Amino acid sequence: MKNIAKLLVTTSGLTFIILSLFFLGIGPFTRYGVVEGKVNIGPFCPVEPPSGCPPPPGTYTSRKIILQPSYGNGILVPLNETGYFQARVKVGTYEVNLTNCTFLGCENALPMTIVIKPNQVTKIVIEIDTGIR
Repeated sequence: MKNIAKLLVTTSGLTFIILSLFFLGIGPFTRYGVVEGKVNIGPFCPVEPPSGCPPPPGTYTSRKIILQPSYGNGILVPLNETGYFQARVKVGTYEVNLTNCTFLGCENALPMTIVIKPNQVTKIVIEIDTGIR
């Protein structure tokens, strides 16, 4: 009888630990990963000077990455002033797009498909050609 009691305590303790890890998103039960990357938009001058031609204010901060999963609602991820973005998202396949992408190169660069894996960082770079020459 003592052995059965020990087995029940051990089993219930193990079950508690496994469920805790599952709900905390730790270990083999993690259902989240990270997507991070950079959007590069340019050129903005017909002839680029050696020092470069800075993008107009709001070029990046006025846009967001759209992560559309195979099912469910899309996720909007803001860009910072340099075009960098990062988000923790559920594991799965996403179609990546950019809000308000009206430049000539948008159709060539987007949409793209990415796969988010548990406990991993998926890095992407999106190059948008403005068509300015």
